[in-house]
Amino acid sequence: MRPLVVAGVLAVAVGLLAALDRGVASVISPASVVVTLLGVLGVVQGVRYANARRDRKRLPTDPGEPERRAPAAVPGAELDDRIARVASPAPGGYRDRRDLRDRTREVAVAAVARDRNCSRGAAATAVDDGTWTTDPVAAAFFHKRAGYPLRVRLSAALRGRSNYWYGVRAAIDEIERIEEGEP
Repeated sequence: MRPLVVAGVLAVAVGLLAALDRGVASVISPASVVVTLLGVLGVVQGVRYANARRDRKRLPTDPGEPERRAPAAVPGAELDDRIARVASPAPGGYRDRRDLRDRTREVAVAAVARDRNCSRGAAATAVDDGTWTTDPVAAAFFHKRAGYPLRVRLSAALRGRSNYWYGVRAAIDEIERIEEGEP
């Protein structure tokens, strides 16, 4: 016999007995009956749930594909790539080198103008004649007639890099030093 049918028959029997005999009805208070029935119902449901879980086949959980990080732009990465491309010892790329030198010069002029509190014209003159820095490599990068120091030319020849690479790196380092307010 099904458990639900048995519970229903018992409930009807207790109800009829309480209706026929008032003494049985006075022993059973409605509050305790409700609490008892709810407790019995909870136990029955717990047993049913446990029995249903006992027969199930256990399978490992598939965690799925982990989330991928969104690529984030690294500040200065584009400039580094551009420097590597134009500063290679391979021939050609004169226009790209000139464009990068002009852009770097603009930034240097702005940095010198802010640092020395002078006009952009005076800062441009200082950058062009090399007096904007004490670093001879950075000064030679913008100066049209000044050559790179001998140690830079030798290092470039031995390491397979161009003088331009050393010059642009020195100029950027000097601009950074000026912007950070270092002496």
